[in-house]
Amino acid sequence: MSALSPEEWTRYLHEHIPVSRAMAITVLTAEPDEAVIQLPLTENLNHRETAFGGSISTAGILVCWLLFNIRMRERNETPRLVVRNSNTSFLKPIADSFTASCRFDDNAAWAQFLKIYEKKGRGKLSLTSELSSAGERCAIHAGEFVALRND
Repeated sequence: MSALSPEEWTRYLHEHIPVSRAMAITVLTAEPDEAVIQLPLTENLNHRETAFGGSISTAGILVCWLLFNIRMRERNETPRLVVRNSNTSFLKPIADSFTASCRFDDNAAWAQFLKIYEKKGRGKLSLTSELSSAGERCAIHAGEFVALRND
């Protein structure tokens, strides 16, 4: 399975996860160790002219889901990926466009996930994302994601 470009991932998200299109999400980076998405403020506003909390949480979840998907496709796997637990900490209001990024380099956690996934056809992985605007960290998302093999 060949790697998808950021533009191809953007199209994939817009087609398969319609809220990503409504939020005008653009994938900037789509690598096995880092995924980054960008969101304009205009499609994600709340009544205070700052980013809506639901958009912030969704972006945090989605960028983690994207990174997990990229890592699985690198292994020629396309399991169902679902969110098991999700928590977003809001640090400061977002008053401009913003990014959500997920980096993962925990080889031990990945090896443990793969061991269980290969044995049971399902496995869980904890991922964290950061949401930033104007060079400042504004929110942190922590989630647990489950991969379910499509047999």
